[in-house]
Amino acid sequence: MRATLRLLILVPALGLFACSEPPPPPPPAPPFHTILDLKQFMLLVIDPAADLVWDSVKTIMSKKGTEEIAPKTEAQWTTVRSGAATVAEAANLLMLDGRARDKKEWMAAARRLTDTAEKALKAAEAKDPAAVFAAGGEMYEACRGCHQRYAAHLNNTTEAVK
Repeated sequence: MRATLRLLILVPALGLFACSEPPPPPPPAPPFHTILDLKQFMLLVIDPAADLVWDSVKTIMSKKGTEEIAPKTEAQWTTVRSGAATVAEAANLLMLDGRARDKKEWMAAARRLTDTAEKALKAAEAKDPAAVFAAGGEMYEACRGCHQRYAAHLNNTTEAVK
């Protein structure tokens, strides 16, 4: 009787295991790996590219007078476009696992940088110095907001790249 009872319990249990699907395999590792830590990435990629935008349109006032700086040649406009495009794409790389500091504010800040750099790119494509200046200001504010929240962490990750 006990053997029969065991079979009555064991057979349906085995049937449940036999009918269930195995768990799905883990997702594959991403096909990329980052080379630079976050601070190096900022210093070597984002900051120089942003400077190309920020330095392209400005007003310099001195004892000699006022000097308006803006791209004039196709090569100068290409430089501004290159800087803006690099910042826009590099901001996406800030969202990678290992660089992203959180899934909410960090991602929103990186997205804001992508969007403002895209505005600068479009302004440079239109060869509109005033729009480049305005978009550059928005890029600066996006950077500043993120740095205010996360710069302490950046300062503790690595020493500055020389």
